[in-house]
Amino acid sequence: MSTRCAIITKTETGYAGIYCHHDGYPAWVGEILHENYQDGGKVRALIDLGHISTLGGVIGPQELPPATIATSAYMRDLGEQGQEAIEGSTSAEVAENIGHDENVYVWDGGWTWNGQPLAEAIKNH
Repeated sequence: MSTRCAIITKTETGYAGIYCHHDGYPAWVGEILHENYQDGGKVRALIDLGHISTLGGVIGPQELPPATIATSAYMRDLGEQGQEAIEGSTSAEVAENIGHDENVYVWDGGWTWNGQPLAEAIKNH
């Protein structure tokens, strides 16, 4: 069974987020976000992919460094339509519209997981 999650970022007009199907717990998605997505531009590029199957350490599959997993996006990589990011006025609204109120990662200049700093969540899980 998959551990699903929502990955959300603050935007100029509210929030935007995507669904991630696999490994949404802090020890996987959380660590990947914490280690590889610490720049607002890169976070926005991730969200712009739309919903994803798997989060990897890099956004694109091109020229992967050794032992690096690329993000697998439903639209880009699997050709599925209607998988765009969800937008809303609050992160809670976006998470609800994605269908996940557990394992919610929010970027607002730093990451949180379910409302707590992500670094703490990684240590505690």
